[in-house]
Formats: sequence, C-alpha cells, structure tokens
Amino acid sequence: MNNKAPSPAGKAFDSYHAQDILDDDQQGAEDARLIDLREIWAIVYRSRFWIATIMASAIVLGIIVTLLMTPRYRADAAVQIDQEAIKVLGTEQSESSASIQDAERFLKTQVDVINSRAVARAVANELRLFNGDRFLEQMRDSQEVEATSSVSLADAKRERVLTVLQKNLTVELPPQSRVVRIFFTSPDPALAARVANSYAENFIRLNLRRKFDSSSYAREFLREQLDEAQQRLARAERSAVQYAREKKIIDASAAASTSDRPSAPRSLTTGTLVQLNQQQAEATAKRIQAEQRWNRARAVNSLSIPEVLENTAVQALLAEKAQLNAQLMEETQRRRDDYPTVRQGRARIIELDQQIGAIASSIRSTIRTEYEVARTNEQALGNRVEQLKSSTFSEQSESIQLSILRREADTFRQQYEFLLARFNQLNAEAGVQANNISLIDQAVTPIKPSSPKIVLNLFLAAILGGIISTIFCYVRHTVFDTIRTPDDVARNLNLPLLGVVPKPENPENLANELRDPKQPISEAFSSLRSTLSMISTHGLPKTLAFTSTTAAEGKSTACFATALSLARTGKRLLVIDLDLRRPNQHNQYGIKNTEGMSELLSGNRTFADVVRKTNVERVDMITGGAIPPNPTELLDPGSIRAMLAAHSADYDVILVDSAPVLAIADAISVGNSVEAVIYVIESNKNLPKTILAALSRLRDAHANVSGVLLTKFDASSSGYGNSYESTYQYEYGH
Repeated sequence: MNNKAPSPAGKAFDSYHAQDILDDDQQGAEDARLIDLREIWAIVYRSRFWIATIMASAIVLGIIVTLLMTPRYRADAAVQIDQEAIKVLGTEQSESSASIQDAERFLKTQVDVINSRAVARAVANELRLFNGDRFLEQMRDSQEVEATSSVSLADAKRERVLTVLQKNLTVELPPQSRVVRIFFTSPDPALAARVANSYAENFIRLNLRRKFDSSSYAREFLREQLDEAQQRLARAERSAVQYAREKKIIDASAAASTSDRPSAPRSLTTGTLVQLNQQQAEATAKRIQAEQRWNRARAVNSLSIPEVLENTAVQALLAEKAQLNAQLMEETQRRRDDYPTVRQGRARIIELDQQIGAIASSIRSTIRTEYEVARTNEQALGNRVEQLKSSTFSEQSESIQLSILRREADTFRQQYEFLLARFNQLNAEAGVQANNISLIDQAVTPIKPSSPKIVLNLFLAAILGGIISTIFCYVRHTVFDTIRTPDDVARNLNLPLLGVVPKPENPENLANELRDPKQPISEAFSSLRSTLSMISTHGLPKTLAFTSTTAAEGKSTACFATALSLARTGKRLLVIDLDLRRPNQHNQYGIKNTEGMSELLSGNRTFADVVRKTNVERVDMITGGAIPPNPTELLDPGSIRAMLAAHSADYDVILVDSAPVLAIADAISVGNSVEAVIYVIESNKNLPKTILAALSRLRDAHANVSGVLLTKFDASSSGYGNSYESTYQYEYGH
C-alpha cells in the first residue's frame, strides 16, 4: 500500500474547518441547555413506542397483581400515654424530671413496648391464638412450620404466631401528640378488630402490672429494712440504758430544763448544778441590790432614805407636823411662849418627830436585815455549787460514752421512723394504682379493605414503568445509539460536516427529485457543491471519492447527485464506478453495464473503449464492468492513481463511486489514490464505534477524509422536530 501524506489541500481544509468547529463550539456552549433538553426529548421520542409498551405492560401487570391480591382489613385502636399518672392520694410516684424533659424519647419507648414480644405473647394468650392453626389460616400464612433439633413443633408454631402478630402490627405516634394509634391488618376484619383491641388492653394491663410489681418489690424491700432498723434501734437503746444503770447516770434533762427550748440530755447532778447555779446568780443579784440599798441608807440621814420618804405613815406624820408648825407660828405671833396652846403645839411637834424617827430607824434596820439575809443566802448557794462542780467533773467522762450511745439510738430511731412512714405510704398506694395510659378509641370491625388500593398500585406501576423506561432509554442511547443527527457527527466522529441530505419523500421518484434543482434534496447537494469548492486552496479537488461504512447508505446516489449539481455550474466531469463487487452508477444514468473498469484495470480495454457519454450534459462515466473474481487484485492504488492522473486534464473533476469500507479492502485502495474522500453516513443506521473503526482503516491507509455527508436524515423521526430540520436546511441548503 502506498504511504501518501495528506495533500496541501487537505491541510488547508482542516485549518478552515477547525475555525468552523470553534465557532460551532461557541454557539453550542450558548445553546447547551437547549440542546440537552432537545437531546433528551429526542431520545424519548425515538423510544416512544417502547416506552408506551413498557408503561402499558407495567399498568396491566399492576392491575393483574391488584386483582390477585387478597383483600386485607385494617382495624385501629387509640390509647393516650401521659408521662405522669393522675394522683389519687397525692403521694404516688411520678416520672423523673429527666423523663419529663425528654417526652419524645419516653413516648418512643412506649411505642417500642407495644411492639415488644411480651405484649404480643399476652395478646396471643388472651385470644388463644396458640391453640391450633386457625389463626395462621385466617392470616393466610402459607409458610410451613417445622420442628428442628433444638425447637419442638409446638414452640415453632408459637414463634410463628408471634412473628405474624408483630409483622401485621403497626404503631403510629403522630408528632405533637400523646395519642398512639395501634393498627392490625388481617384478611379477616373481625379478627383485625379483636387483635387491635387486645393489643390496647394488654398494653394498659401490662403497664399496671409493671407498676404493681415495682410497688410490691419496694414494699418487700422496705419491710426487710424496717425489721433490721427496728432490731438496731432496740439494741442501741438497751445499750444506752444498761450503761447509764451501770454508771448510775440519771437523765434529768426534762427536770433540768428551765426554758421552752429543749436541752441536751443531762444527768441528775448536772441538772441540779444548773438549777443551783441559776439560783446562785439570782441570790448574788439580790445581794448586790440589798447591799446598794443598805449603803445608801447608812450614808444619809434617816429622813433622806427613799424608803422612809415613800412610807405612807411617815408622809402623814410629816404633813401633820407641817400643819402644826404653821399653826404654831401664827400663835407665837399673837401670844407668848408660855401660852398653853403654844406649849401644846410644841409638845405635839416633838411627839411627831419621835414617831417619825422611830419609823425611819425601823426602815433602816429592815434594809440592813435584807442585806444580811441576801449575803448569807449567796454564800450558802455558792458552797453548794462548788460541791456539785466536783461531782459533775467526775461524771463528764462517763457521760461522753452515754451520749455516743444515745446519738446512735437517735440515728436508728430516725431511720426507722422514715422507713415506717414510707412503708405506710406504699401500703396506701398499693390499693390505688394510678395508670398513665388510658384507652381512647376501641377498634371496630372495618367495612372496607385497606388493601389492595387500585389507585396506589396503578400509580406505583406507572412509577415502575417510568423507571424501567428511563433505564431502557439510557441503555439504548448509550449502548445501541447510532449516528442520527449532524450534532452526533461532530460529537462522536470529530469530522467536519459537509452536508445534510434529507430523506426523500418518494424513493421511487428519487431520480426526478435530484434532477429538479428546486427540490429540497437537490438543494442539499447544491450546498454540498458550495462546501466542496472551499475544501482546498485551489477549489474543488480534482479527484473525489465517495465511500461509506456499509452498503446502501446512499454513496452511489450522493456521487450521482454531486455530478448533477456540478454539471449545472458548467463543470466537465468524469464519473467512475469503482465498486466492482456491486456496481450501481450505470443504473443512475440508464446505461448498460457491459464494459467498464474491470476490463480497463485488467488491460483488456483501453480508456477510450470504456468511457461513455451520459444523458447529463458534460458528464462522462465509466461503469463497473463485469464483476471480477477478485476485485481487490485489480484495485491497485498505483494503477488507479496513474489512470486518474492521465485523464485529469480532460475533466474538471473526477468523481469515484467506491465500495463500502468494512469487510473489504476496496475502498482503502481507492481512498489512497484520490485527492479527497467524502464519507457518506446514513442517518440512524450504524453505531459510532462501527463508523470509527471504518474511518480508522482509511486513516491508516493515509486516505484524506475531507468530511461527512449525512444522508436520509429525517428530523421528525429522530425526535428533533421540524425546527431542527429547518435549521440544517438553512445551513446546508442555501
């Protein structure tokens, strides 16, 4: 194979289209979101029949499953759970403060209790669900129960009953509420109501039982503690009394207390000492007071003593004396001293002075006597106190041990009294068990089944169908997607798009549409002609080949239509059919395939023998000729290149219809011999990896693939709509 480097025309074309690709990328970035949405819609549109089939199948399956499902009935009961029970006596225990602050956790714990096996076992025992297989039959439980080496058949049935109970139980705790709803679902509506009510009642009953068991345990524990405390108290009191008897210590605390405030326990000696000490203090105060009175009395005149002046008899005598003195003064002014009335008055005054002096002396003597008595009493009490002090000192060391014994007894007495009060409280509460759970609504036999729900099942079936459809579209698009649109060419092949040829409306009338310049398909090839005139620095390539990945993609039609379009511009063309295995160009021009390239390349005919005029002005052609036994041997790149070079001066452009690339090597030899190759791709036929493999074979042979011509493009069937088709008709048709 000839290793031919890319021509300058090909390099210029690559540079030209590189700028086009950059411009297209900028425009694509601006419309990325629109293109993505359009791409998604296109994927869905192309798979619309599959999606409809999947959705219909899913809905039908949902209907069938719904009809085959056993109707199930759901009964519910409601209970209210309070964190603190109603207090009857006012002394019942309440929940701890931590539980009050954590109400949500408390309520969830109660929900877990309802779901526990203990409640399920109580329900089964109450309703006698363990007896026989009737419950499992009513629940339509088809699982076989078998005994094992470690579990008997009866135990296995009991476990299965508990499992079915818990499986069909639903407990709901609405937010911001203390009312818990207990649901049970069963094919039998009456059974559903019985089980739901039994769950509510057994939950309340077990809650009471837990409280009673807790109270019973507390009472038993307190009774034991009371017995021990009573024994300890008795031993402590006996020890204290025995010690006091041995030491002859008499408790006289009550007798020794002189105030309302209770005093500490004291002995008789101590009590007596306290009393005598208080009496001595009082005697000392009295003695001091008496001494002060006596000192005042003996230091002044008798008539100056306050007690004398305050005496009523003295006051009367002094008043009488004053009156007599006044009368005597009047008499002495009128009479002489020896006058009888004057002498009598003076004698009476002297008598009054004597009486007053006698009374004053008596009062002075009384004050002195009181002082001497108080002093004597004080001395006697002081002597007695001193005697008791010596006895108290000897008794103190013995009283210390007695105080210790008595304090121990007091401690045991306090413990005993506290335990006794708590025990009496629990006994009172035992008969009045307050419950924090109450039944709000009893379950009634449901009338309508809760499942199956036809609307919900159809909705779920539709969702499942949508998911399966999405997965199907994704897998189909990623694994089995083909080149459909011009965007697919740029995205997957990284090649310039030379033109887009729409799918013909009437394939049988394709030749007439191609010959009519006003038809859309003819305008598409006119756009291709304009693009080809700019792919090299000297305009149209002198030699141009058409190939494709597989057969029947429209390469022969593209070669014929390009020749028609170029001929309209006055170009002289030579069309060569080098698809020696399945020659088709002669059918496009209505010429018989008698002698052609097979004879020319084998040397049996000359160029002048095989070239023919066509019914298209300025277009000559060479048919494929007879099909040779081994076309690859005839398609020698050197021979083809020499033949093209020898006659390229006679024509403006030589168009070559080549064989497909895959499976055979004919197109590789032709691609290496021409100046440019147009790669024809039929829309929605081949996978990108298949086309890339074919292009890789051409590039390995140094074929200059100038670009892609997308044929048979139908925007509507691809899911892009008429707007997409109009856009590409505008870009490549005008």
